[in-house]
Amino acid sequence: MSRALNTLLEGVIDYAGLFPPAKLSMADAVSEFIELLNGPESWLVNRFVCPASRLEEFADELEAQKCELNFGVTVIGTGGNDAHAFSKGVIQDASSFVLFNSRCSDICGIEAYEVRAPQMEFKAALRSLGPFRELEVYIELPWNDELDDRLHQIAEADWLGAKARTGGLEASAFPSTDQLAMFIQECLNLNVDFKLTAGLHHPIRQVDPLTGAMMHGFLNVLVAAALADETELSRKEIAKILDETDPAAFSFTQDVIAWRDMECSLEGVEDMRGLFGSYGSCSVREPLRDLEEMGLIEGVKG
Repeated sequence: MSRALNTLLEGVIDYAGLFPPAKLSMADAVSEFIELLNGPESWLVNRFVCPASRLEEFADELEAQKCELNFGVTVIGTGGNDAHAFSKGVIQDASSFVLFNSRCSDICGIEAYEVRAPQMEFKAALRSLGPFRELEVYIELPWNDELDDRLHQIAEADWLGAKARTGGLEASAFPSTDQLAMFIQECLNLNVDFKLTAGLHHPIRQVDPLTGAMMHGFLNVLVAAALADETELSRKEIAKILDETDPAAFSFTQDVIAWRDMECSLEGVEDMRGLFGSYGSCSVREPLRDLEEMGLIEGVKG
């Protein structure tokens, strides 16, 4: 594997085995995550993703499996439909954090908090997130006409990040390449940390056999973001990279990643990954097998 590709992908997946479509039991998800961290796939894996409502169950399972690894945890917050309910959920989640940390701080640490804020009273909801200021906090935003305005409000906070969904169990859950290009460009322009979740199971854009929708490729997304960050691509140019379906259009050397005749330096990749933390996925071995089939890596397990 080239150094540039390793830099692009290292620690890029937050393991979300508890969530659809895998939807594993807590026991099976913890077991698989431990196996991943102990295996050759560990370079690709970042944190374990757990809902706040299941932290106690998560702690029980870590103790049952006698886990002795050190790793980070991303917690999915309770949220709420208005500022009051959202604030109540934040307080509830903070209490769950305290209990979890009292049991598991020697094994793992909660590093990130991701939550969907209400569309009404959005700014008021953001202000209630103060208890989590020491963590990475990502606000999940829906694909609607208010997205650009919400990103600017997140940027004004100066410590919050943005999260968007790139797929799901229905075709309507997959954003268009124009929508995703806008999200990427605005986050880069506003210097807002961002992440994605769902649907990024394959390196290159292709049809999802379950929904018939076009799935976004994680290489499309990451290469487009890196090129956009270093060379200030237009939104239309970003969308063209996201639309690419030919694996041969992407290339990786020791010091450069490229899409067709556009190149990004290793330093540019590092800068982009400074803003793009990770994407949530219930699958780790599937994307690795795809990368091996493309001839980009070797020796995938399973």
